[in-house]
Amino acid sequence: MTHPALPRIESGLAAMRAALVQGDLDAMHARLVEVLDALAEVTRAGFIPKQERAPVHWDESQVRALAWQVLAAFKAADCHVFPYAGTLLGLQRDARLLPDDKDTDLAVWLEDYALAGRLLLQWGLQRATDVPPFANVSTWVDARSGASVDLFGLRRDPMRERVEGGAWLYGKPPSHQRLLVLPWFELAERPGPSGPVWWPAAPEPLLAALYGDDWRTPQPEWDSLVSNRSLQDLNLNWRCWALKSLCQCWLGGDLARTHRLLAQVTARAGDDAQLRAWRAALEGSTP
Repeated sequence: MTHPALPRIESGLAAMRAALVQGDLDAMHARLVEVLDALAEVTRAGFIPKQERAPVHWDESQVRALAWQVLAAFKAADCHVFPYAGTLLGLQRDARLLPDDKDTDLAVWLEDYALAGRLLLQWGLQRATDVPPFANVSTWVDARSGASVDLFGLRRDPMRERVEGGAWLYGKPPSHQRLLVLPWFELAERPGPSGPVWWPAAPEPLLAALYGDDWRTPQPEWDSLVSNRSLQDLNLNWRCWALKSLCQCWLGGDLARTHRLLAQVTARAGDDAQLRAWRAALEGSTP
């Protein structure tokens, strides 16, 4: 048995992905709302929507070794690249990557961002083309292992003693910009398995800014795109990525977990009729 809303989910997802690659956040948001409305409709009808995906092989030790090798190569090239976000959290807290964290998160001072991209290309990684045209964020794929590196350009503002990150779409209005304000920090050399690397000299304040003061406690369901503590504005950009996370979780078929993620979104943004309708659909099908 099928449901008439199922084709709307597939067509909506395709349109959402096309809008995302173009950086058209207005269209992306509209398509995400359509998909989530359709997911709520099929859920209320008793279906458990689940998008079948081929299992992705992920070898944590292999990906971690690649991260250390790339970091050491950047240090040797005098390019100030360092672990960031989930990669910094995992290596600093657990001496390993976060479970199933398939993207290695690295950051670089914005003035070295172009150099870092050229070096990754020189080392055989290829830049992904199925991502938004951000000016300071790029994804690079290692063809040998399939592992990917997300590179973030961070802007230092010494006058205000802060560092600015996020994801910026040049030529777009403020509603399209994801701005993170981080505490000022310097880099220091640290030994690594493949040679010396750059590392935040004081990682604790940076991790607290991103993940909260309890960053040392694992929170496997915490969604950084939804709940990042350093995010400055809950604008269209934030809502697009929050709804994209919600959509992906719902399509995974775990409705209880989707309900908890929706609670994260609501806690951050406040309640509204749209969120209440999706919550009602989930609560009607969640034990």
